[in-house]
Amino acid sequence: MKKINVLILSTLLAVSLIACGNSSEKTSEKEDKPANTSAVADISDDLTAVDDIQLQEDESEESQPVAGDPNVDVDLTVLSSTLIYSEVFNMVTTPTDYEGKTVKMEGVCNMYQDPDTGKKYYACIVQDATQCCSQGLEFVLDENTYTEDDYPKVGDDITIQGTFTTYEENGNTYLTMLGATLIQ
Repeated sequence: MKKINVLILSTLLAVSLIACGNSSEKTSEKEDKPANTSAVADISDDLTAVDDIQLQEDESEESQPVAGDPNVDVDLTVLSSTLIYSEVFNMVTTPTDYEGKTVKMEGVCNMYQDPDTGKKYYACIVQDATQCCSQGLEFVLDENTYTEDDYPKVGDDITIQGTFTTYEENGNTYLTMLGATLIQ
């Protein structure tokens, strides 16, 4: 019985290998015969036309700038949640590109209090579209306009605008928006 199974499997393997043999004779026969290419060309032209229309629509959407606040350099309030998250991620990874620029963003207020110094650090936190990842920027409200009591509560939805900068503290570089204002 084992010999029969081995023989059958060997035959099937041989047949499958023969089927994958040289097909140059078959190819040359097909090249000699005129093919009906008009139907294929029509379909191809239609697909190309659809692709061209889609490409034009995509280009027109990309070329139209999103209307943002003209008083700021980086207006995150007009972007989708994915783009906001991406832009804040860019700010975190390449802060020198944003140094001195006016940034406007909306998110959720969060606060960290250093247990050693008692100093409070406020941040505007944004999440990506799936709400699984978050990025944030620290902000310091304008001291001439606001007092400590004017800072928002943790969890409040906020819109802030300030000047992006970096600072050194305890040997580390941190990002912040100085002179920030709360926008209602």
